[in-house]
Amino acid sequence: MLGFGVADYLAKTLLTKANVFRTALISQGIGSLLFVVAAFAYDRMFPSVALFSLALFSGLISGAVLCGYYGALSLGKASLVAPVFSCLTVVAVALSFLVLGETLTDLQLSAITIVFLGVVLVALERNTGGAERSRTLSLLLALSAAVIGGANLILQKWIAESGHYLMGFLITRISSAAFMTPLALAPGRETRLVEVSQSWLKLALLGLLDVSAFFAWYLGLRVGLVSIVTPIATSSPAVTVVLAHLFLKERVRLHQRIGIVAIISGIVLLSAIS
Repeated sequence: MLGFGVADYLAKTLLTKANVFRTALISQGIGSLLFVVAAFAYDRMFPSVALFSLALFSGLISGAVLCGYYGALSLGKASLVAPVFSCLTVVAVALSFLVLGETLTDLQLSAITIVFLGVVLVALERNTGGAERSRTLSLLLALSAAVIGGANLILQKWIAESGHYLMGFLITRISSAAFMTPLALAPGRETRLVEVSQSWLKLALLGLLDVSAFFAWYLGLRVGLVSIVTPIATSSPAVTVVLAHLFLKERVRLHQRIGIVAIISGIVLLSAIS
């Protein structure tokens, strides 16, 4: 939760000057280096064809989700985008009930309803100008990424439960990078970084935080229920919103503040009762 919260704030600061796809590719590449070493040191056996295919597919989805989320951050406010993206919790919990046979209580359904109402409030924008349209697009991107990312967590659960969870995680990272590479190298996508050395340091920190946080989440999925682990991990917007308010001076409308509180409260409630 803490790792994702700080990483999302760093991503927002970088994406004001940098290309979305290159930021995602470079940061994820740097962040994955530690896990390349770990996978080959502790999980030397190559996974089965079925597990390899599953990890490959999940990695492609992860790359698409990350690019969509970073695109949303580049267009809108982190204090709005991060809470909306955290709604992947709702998708993951619902699918854990339908696909994995995990149970949903009345309290969990109530918490999901609170999150949904919060998203509706956050998404209400007056489309009176280009800036407003960009923010609306950012919220739609974040919500789309949340739906796809929530579904992908079921695949991650299956991979994490395998006997080759380290190698499975590594394959998803490689597949994710493969998805982002042609997008990052496409013509006309120049990186607009003013201070290259400082930006590389931020990219490295972003990658290490984000990939390490994801690996911690992945390990949690290995030993715990999706409906318990995911709400805790996706409570990270509480951190992102505070950092964006303090350092980026982001301001949001009253109804959107209520929506943010509803989303975070619903997710925290899901964590507490799961």
